[in-house]
Amino acid sequence: MTNTQRDLLSWGLFLAIPFTVVIWVGVQVHLARRDVLISSAQIPLNQLYLALGNYHHEYGTFPPAYVVDENGRPMHSWRALILPYFENLKDVYKQYDFSEPWDGPNNSKLANRMPETFRSCTEPESKSFTNVVVLTGPGTAFPGSHAIRLEDFKDGAKNTILLVEIKDSKIPWLAPIDLPADEAVKAWGDPNQVGISCVSWRRPLVVFADRMAAFALGKGLPPESLRALTTIAGNEPVTQSSLLEAKLIRKGRWIE
Repeated sequence: MTNTQRDLLSWGLFLAIPFTVVIWVGVQVHLARRDVLISSAQIPLNQLYLALGNYHHEYGTFPPAYVVDENGRPMHSWRALILPYFENLKDVYKQYDFSEPWDGPNNSKLANRMPETFRSCTEPESKSFTNVVVLTGPGTAFPGSHAIRLEDFKDGAKNTILLVEIKDSKIPWLAPIDLPADEAVKAWGDPNQVGISCVSWRRPLVVFADRMAAFALGKGLPPESLRALTTIAGNEPVTQSSLLEAKLIRKGRWIE
């Protein structure tokens, strides 16, 4: 190698080092920003868990998934029922009319006034569609118009999912519509179906009935284990502790 070639190589390395540092810093900033977003994504779930707990404290049950009229038609969502438990949402609650359906003339005026509490920060901005839902259906914590007590959680509150998040939601925030547990289990791991989900670079979050803490579900979580987590009295051997030990779920942060 000639002196000229050595000089060029040295000069190239000299120039490359700053660019490498810039790239490294950029990557670290990007990862740090994602960390912040994941932490922020947990906030709505934790806030809603607290509101559900306050509702249970007052009424002795969690709210039903929906309230029905005399003909059994779903009229109001649990999301409307817990509004009084947020100091900043009491005004919205006062404007909601329980004498008409969720999409009636008066309540329709609130369709585009969804509180941030129901939106994930990693989802596109929306004032209408909720990213937080409950799992509904027989055997779940929200079987329908029937309200469930904590005492009914024979599988244990820590082993039963209370809230989940979904991406690309088309569920109006006041609609008495959520995610059927059967559909959630069937859709698990399939990005083409509507189920428990979030943006592709992190794992979807859920909240169990025992405490205000979000858990991320791992890709390797078997559908049958997810099914067990949706029931309040299925007597399955699957537990939150065993899944944590197997690293199939993780508390909080989980970037892909």
